[in-house]
Amino acid sequence: MKLDFRLLVIDDQPGEIGDAIEMLRMELEDKGFRLEVEVAQDISAKGIDDYCKADGRNIDLAIVDYKLGEGEFDGALAASTVRRRLKYTDIIFYSTSPRKELAQRMAEHHVDGVFIASRGDDFDEVLRGVADTIVGKAVDLNHMRGIAIAEAAEMDLLMEEILAKAFASKNDAFVAKGKDRIESLLANERDNILNLERRIERSDVVGIVTDNAIFGSTYKWQAVSKLGEMALGKGDAACTIFADYEAQVIAKRNLLAHARAIMDDGNTASLRAIRPGKPDVEIDDTWMVEFRGQLNTQRNALRRICEAIHDRCPA
Repeated sequence: MKLDFRLLVIDDQPGEIGDAIEMLRMELEDKGFRLEVEVAQDISAKGIDDYCKADGRNIDLAIVDYKLGEGEFDGALAASTVRRRLKYTDIIFYSTSPRKELAQRMAEHHVDGVFIASRGDDFDEVLRGVADTIVGKAVDLNHMRGIAIAEAAEMDLLMEEILAKAFASKNDAFVAKGKDRIESLLANERDNILNLERRIERSDVVGIVTDNAIFGSTYKWQAVSKLGEMALGKGDAACTIFADYEAQVIAKRNLLAHARAIMDDGNTASLRAIRPGKPDVEIDDTWMVEFRGQLNTQRNALRRICEAIHDRCPA
C-alpha cells in the first residue's frame, strides 16, 4: 500500500455504514494516511469480478454486506467472487444476521481469511481493528521509508507534467515565466560550478557529495510555486502551504534516503540520518507520522495548484 488506504464497499445501502467509515477515515488521517472509498456500483457476480480483475490489486480491504437486496446474489457469493480474484486481500463479512450463520455461509463457499462482524454490535471495532493491522504491516520503518520516498517521487512527476504543459501552452505569461526559470537555473548552475571548483581546490570531497544544493533539485518546486502564484494569487492558501514544500518534503525525503536502521537497547527500531558536521536526526514512529501528514497536506496543495495552472493553459 501507499499512503492511500483503498476500501472496497459491497453493500446495497452503503449509507448505513457511513458513520463507521468516517470514523475509520479520521483514525487513518491521524496516522498520516488517506482513505479512498470505492463503492461497488454493479453488485453482481460479473460486475464484482470485472472490478476485482481491473482494479482489485489496489484494494487494501473489502467489506461485504450479507443481504444485498432482493435478488439471489448475496454477500456470501460476493465475498466468494472477491476471494477468487484477490486471494490475499482482507475481507470483512458483516450483517445483522447471527455470526454463526455468517461463518456457515463462508464455509459453504470455501471463503478463507474472512473477518465476521455484526452490523449492529461490533462492526465499527472490527473495521478499525482490521484496518489498523493492515496499516501496521506497512509502517515498519524501512518499508515506510520506501512508501514515503515513492510518494515524494510521484509529486515530483506531477510537477514535471504540469510544468511541461504550462511551458508548452499558449499562455504568454507562463511561457515567459518558463524562460525566467531557465535563466535562473543557468545562473544558479554557474554559481554551483564556481563553488564546486573552490571545494575541489580544498579537496573537500565530503562536503561535495553531501551538499544537496549540488546533487539535489528544487527547480521544479520553485517553478510550480511561481506559476501557482500567477494562477491563484500569492496569498492563496494552497500557495502558502506549498511554500513549505522544500522543508517538509524535499529535505525530509533526502534525510530518509540516507538514513540507517538502528535498534535501541529495548529492541525498538528507528532510523538515524547521519549528517557530517551536523547533529544526527532520529527518525522514529512519531517523526514518520508527522511526515506522512505533511506529505498529504502538500499533495493536496499541489493538486490544487496544478488544477489552477491547467485551467490557465489554452491548447
